[in-house]
Formats: sequence, structure tokens, C-alpha cells
Amino acid sequence: MIPLSTLGTMLRSDAQANLDRILIAARAVFAERGLDAKLADVAARAGVGVGTVYRRFENKEALIATLFDTRLLAVVAEARAALEYDDPFDGLVHFLEVSTRMMAGDRALRELVRVGGRPPSPATSAHLGDELRTRITEMQTQVRELTAELVARAKAAGSLRPDVEGTDLGLISYTVQSAVDFGAGDDVWRRVLGLLVDGLRIDGERARLVPPALTDDELSVALDAKFTARG
Repeated sequence: MIPLSTLGTMLRSDAQANLDRILIAARAVFAERGLDAKLADVAARAGVGVGTVYRRFENKEALIATLFDTRLLAVVAEARAALEYDDPFDGLVHFLEVSTRMMAGDRALRELVRVGGRPPSPATSAHLGDELRTRITEMQTQVRELTAELVARAKAAGSLRPDVEGTDLGLISYTVQSAVDFGAGDDVWRRVLGLLVDGLRIDGERARLVPPALTDDELSVALDAKFTARG
């Protein structure tokens, strides 16, 4: 007969193993299918029943929040790390490349970052609550402030075009993410990013950017309109 203490340890071990399987499966499923993926998809990938998933996470929002809190914080951390570069332009490029790579393999992360927590379709709206959207908005505010500082440092160093603003980095990121959706592997988005980065450099004769850079509000309105139309 198995002692109760041993049985309890075994049960806890099994529960932890199930949780680990659920989280690993959820990362893969949401990365592949985006926010519209269902908990049943996660359960099937994890090899557990849907009820097992619901015992750990009361709804899809709770699972998404658990998965993406650390992912969103990592984006902010990369922006902070970019400010530590001796060469400000290299730091700016580092952030663009690393943040794009993070999102390139994760469709759900791209959707969250693009729309500030607003779901990409009506089917998702029931599963994303105010708390998650607030966290995403806070993250985006931090990233905007940090990218504005990246731009200011690169301008002060004389390596970035004087007519570039922080919102231009947001547009570049969105453009490169669209290249990710186009497919054909990493070479496509890396090439697009390289071409766009070359356009930021101050060296050489370049035409002035016309019209002027978008404001934060203008960029937000443009993205809202884009994804409302898609929904």
C-alpha cells in the first residue's frame, strides 16, 4: 500500500507535469494559430482533457495572461538593453531586430502587440478582459518611451536621420511583421528590416521624409482602424 505522503507527492508531481504540458502546448498552439485558438486545441496538443485545462485556468484569458506576461516584459527588457549599447544606432537596430525575431515566431504575440490588447476578431473578444488589455497598454507605453529615448540618443550621436521619430520605429515594426505573415522564412523579414534600417542612417544624401512622422495618437488610430476592419 502506498503511504499517503508518497501518494500526495505523486499526485502533486502528476499535476505539475500536466501543467507543464499544458503551458508548452499552449505556447505552440497560440504561436501557430494566434489568439483565436481554442482551449480544446491546447488540450489536444497537450494530450490532456479539456477539463484538466480548465482546472488550471478558468478561461482562455487567464491562460493567455500567464503565457504572455513574461513575453511582454521581455520586449520591454530588450528596449532597456538597447539603451546600454555604446553605439546608439546599434542599440536601435538591436531592438528592432530582436523584438521582431521574438514576434516572428509567435502569431499571438504579434496580435497582442499590434492592437494593444484589442482582439483581432469578435470570436476573441469574449476571452480578453480589461486587466490583460491594461497590462498590454502599460507595456506599450513603456516601449514608446524607451524607443523615443533610443531615437534621441541616436540623433544626438549623429547616426540617425534628424527627421525620424519614435513612431517611425512602430511603423517599421508593423511593416516587418507583415513580412513575417507573408511567409517564406526568416530571410524575408530580415531583408525587409535591413532595407528599412538603411533608410534610417544619416550618412549619404537622402530625401527628407514627407509627410512628417505620425504622432502616437495618429499611429494608434491608424492601427485601430486597420484591425477593426479586419475583425
